[in-house]
Amino acid sequence: MKFKSATASKPTKTTNDDIVGYEGNIFWLLDGATQLVAPDHGLDACWHVRRLSEELTKLARAKPSAPLVEMAKSAIAIVGSEFQQTTGLDATAPQDLRPFSTLILCRHLPEAQKLEYLLLCDSTLLVVQNGQARVVASDPRLDSMNILDECYRLLAAGHGFDSQEYKKALRHAYDIGQPKLNNRTDPQAWYAVTQDASVIDHALSGVIDFKAGDDVLLMSDGFTRAVDTLGIYKDWDALVGAVKSIGPEKIIDQIRAAERADDQGAKYQRSSRHDDATILFGR
Repeated sequence: MKFKSATASKPTKTTNDDIVGYEGNIFWLLDGATQLVAPDHGLDACWHVRRLSEELTKLARAKPSAPLVEMAKSAIAIVGSEFQQTTGLDATAPQDLRPFSTLILCRHLPEAQKLEYLLLCDSTLLVVQNGQARVVASDPRLDSMNILDECYRLLAAGHGFDSQEYKKALRHAYDIGQPKLNNRTDPQAWYAVTQDASVIDHALSGVIDFKAGDDVLLMSDGFTRAVDTLGIYKDWDALVGAVKSIGPEKIIDQIRAAERADDQGAKYQRSSRHDDATILFGR
């Protein structure tokens, strides 16, 4: 496969909590959750996704045939152990102190004409086959919780991202709504990559047909905003067409322009003015 990627951090940040990687026939995307308050220990979401990507690279080289579940668990266990040894915090520590991320992990099996995938949390895996784009996997569990509804209501009412009312509501959502349901055994829980490798047991996974001429796109939610939030493109086919015609970097520029045009979030429903935006395009 041939790959092309593009990524951009929030305009207000110097670090990027998204990362992509590929080694041989294995490729991945990680989207770290930016913490509202930077932890004192310094091992933030940017550190988390970088270390996970480094371990996935090593594993893809050493054990390219290993099951994706095993590969993901090994990377998480190694990075989780390093986090605990450095900070003294285990997987039960308060969520604000522990970074977490999404994960899409794929393997192309060219001889079998198949694509294996594993996905956790709200990044999106898209394929293009016979000229049509379709979402293979995007985890709906976090969105179905509706924990940000009060935040969206305040933005629509004109309070804005910088208002005290909005910041208080967002703090409540992160402190109360997300931790209550994050990585629990409750059937209504949502799941993300933290320091406990067993979370991978809750990932969406599967195998699809994937032959010469097919395309695959791994996208963070900051990039899919172009379709599902900002309406820059009417559907996934239109987005894929733009990726091929003008390139993903220009699409990120369009996303930034649309975000700036709705600077206080009154028109387009989202929890932050900007987000890190990343795509890995494989052909």
